[in-house]
Amino acid sequence: MHFAITVSALLALGSVACAQDPDAVIKSLKKEVNVLQDQLIEERAKLLLNVKVNGVALDPKEVMREAVYLTGGKLVEAKVADFFILEEMRKQIDSGRRQAEEFFIENEDVLKELAPMQAEFETKNPGVDFWTVVRTQFGLNRETFLEQRKQSMLFDRVFFPGSPSQWPDITKEAIKSQTQSDQGPKFIDQLEKATEGVDENGNPKKLPEFWVNMMRQFVQKGLRNWSDIRYASHGLPSDIVLRVNDFEWTTDEAFRFVKKGLFVQDLERAMQEVAVREALRQELVDKGFYISDEEFNNRYEEYRQPYDTTPFTVEVIATRFKGYPCLEAFRARWRLMSSYGDMIKDEVNDENLQKHADNYGAFFADGQCSIDVIPFQARDVRTGAWQPDGMAQAKKRAEALFAKLAAEEITFDEALNQHGEFFANDEKRGRLGFLPLNQLKQQLRESEYTRLLDGFSATHFLFFDAEVGKTHGPIQGADGYFIARINSRTPPRRKIDVKVEKERELVTEDYITQRFFEWANGVIGKAAFN
Repeated sequence: MHFAITVSALLALGSVACAQDPDAVIKSLKKEVNVLQDQLIEERAKLLLNVKVNGVALDPKEVMREAVYLTGGKLVEAKVADFFILEEMRKQIDSGRRQAEEFFIENEDVLKELAPMQAEFETKNPGVDFWTVVRTQFGLNRETFLEQRKQSMLFDRVFFPGSPSQWPDITKEAIKSQTQSDQGPKFIDQLEKATEGVDENGNPKKLPEFWVNMMRQFVQKGLRNWSDIRYASHGLPSDIVLRVNDFEWTTDEAFRFVKKGLFVQDLERAMQEVAVREALRQELVDKGFYISDEEFNNRYEEYRQPYDTTPFTVEVIATRFKGYPCLEAFRARWRLMSSYGDMIKDEVNDENLQKHADNYGAFFADGQCSIDVIPFQARDVRTGAWQPDGMAQAKKRAEALFAKLAAEEITFDEALNQHGEFFANDEKRGRLGFLPLNQLKQQLRESEYTRLLDGFSATHFLFFDAEVGKTHGPIQGADGYFIARINSRTPPRRKIDVKVEKERELVTEDYITQRFFEWANGVIGKAAFN
């Protein structure tokens, strides 16, 4: 309550600031709101110390560690690279090949590198604060963003100093390991020859940035393959978030770093995930189906191997297509789903699978849905930052417009053109067109990860069940509320037969997943969270 009153009071200052520079007033108000946002995060963070599910108090360190994975998954992976840098830098200095001074990077160096990007951004987005957008898109405040950019620069200094002929052996070996065995040395030779001499301006030749970026990925993958990297699900004690070879990142240190760029909504979402997972774990333990650590590791290894030998690794599928904030979050959910699969294994039979395939044939056999949406954002459409009381205000605007649509005071198309709230990079502007289920899910920013937390899928409702030609809403989405109209649907292109091995595998996975969500809703509904 204290924070809500303070924000309202700050905003009210705008009405009595006539004699002041409006831009200065706006900047001052934004600064104060950001300070209050940070204070609110500090208050919410204290709740991590006292989470109970069905009367069982959770280990505060484990809750805090999960919050790190869920809100700062990308930062955890960046820390892995940090440790790679430290390890190799130490070797180069100890061997006498490099001097410590060669690796010093000041904030001024980073800002100089960022200057063209920031100038271009401010030209294209006048009046939009660059660092607010950074916080929204990357979950980093100014300080932590500069640290991450500094790390990228340092990575290149350590692993890619000068021309390829000067690169350390570990860089060359990592690149070779990502090529066919007989092609590795030849590839390195080609890189060295490509940078011999000078260019037309007399400067030393450089590899194209595309090639350098690919080499960075090769080195990262090689280093990961050669390192012992452990997370919570590998059995680390609760006060350790990450261990890479001999380096560790403590839970306290990681949380202090990650929370700097958070919005309070991010932290609350993470706490919800932790509590929900614990409720489901308790239920599975009570029923005798929660798989052991050893069984989980064996099953997961078997599951991941076919994927992790291809570019579409489990991590890529989990984070890019299933919407998980990091691989560790996916592993935790996968354990629950695998355990639940054991609980209903007798129901996974031809009859039930074929019925599921027929009911959801539009998903399995390339059916599509044409849909238009009118969004009402809880975030600032220019910066993406969460607005104070944003969801409630978005809902009010959506309800007001829906009432006008119901009273036929305005048509859907007029409402879409006049009242739709779109982010700057939204090219479709509400006209989504014909889309298959997974692409519609991406457009509505839903995923396997969000569905458990939301308790429903607006995408599933609109794609399969919503009446064609009718206006539906207001519907809560990831960033606010929206009103939708289903224009038409296309039927499945063929009939799925679960006696065909590949089709059975696809249907089985989806059947267990859908049943898992239904079961989870029931468990969550009767659980006590405090």
